[in-house]
Amino acid sequence: MSSENPTTVVLHIDPCCPWAWLTSRWLAEVERVRPVHVVTRLIDLAEANRGKEEGRIRDSHEAGERASRVLVQARREGGDAALARLYTEMGEAYQERAEPLGDPTVLRACARAAGLDPGLVDRALDDPGTLEELLAEHRAATEKGAFGAPTLIVDGAAPIFGPVVDERIGGEPAGELWDHTIWMVRHGAFFELKRERTQKAKVGRYAAAASAS
Repeated sequence: MSSENPTTVVLHIDPCCPWAWLTSRWLAEVERVRPVHVVTRLIDLAEANRGKEEGRIRDSHEAGERASRVLVQARREGGDAALARLYTEMGEAYQERAEPLGDPTVLRACARAAGLDPGLVDRALDDPGTLEELLAEHRAATEKGAFGAPTLIVDGAAPIFGPVVDERIGGEPAGELWDHTIWMVRHGAFFELKRERTQKAKVGRYAAAASAS
């Protein structure tokens, strides 16, 4: 939705996180129905939890870190728009189709689907500088107060965690949720609102796993 003075929302994501994926899909809808401009940035859950996790969670975070390095390279070569397109394709591949996020073959296919050179995957993973850039971006976010994904920074204000949604929200309902969210974010006395999560995120990879069990 066009506006002379749109609200700028910086969304920090990790490609492995299903909650960040659903928040990103919500904000993509918000951009259509409200004067909002979303910029996608990174936070590294592998770094945030380094040495604290093991097994499948650690493997997932490490795959997300590799994918994030590819997103860093996409931004180097094509700017924020390239990063956003590639993140969308990664989300559709991993979160919805359960394709392995850390697999270079999958990442190359995502780059191709995003209209980017699939060779950027190898350039990213062969260059230790992409990890350094990712970790610097992670530190910059955490120094502002971010601690997880999804994190929003609205018009340069302090970071907020969330909102966490468990399904895709489209059209005017997406706009209505934004209206309530931005009111709380801008209210100086507001601090925290939370309720217990009772189910997994409604994404394709969880639905497929449930059907197979």
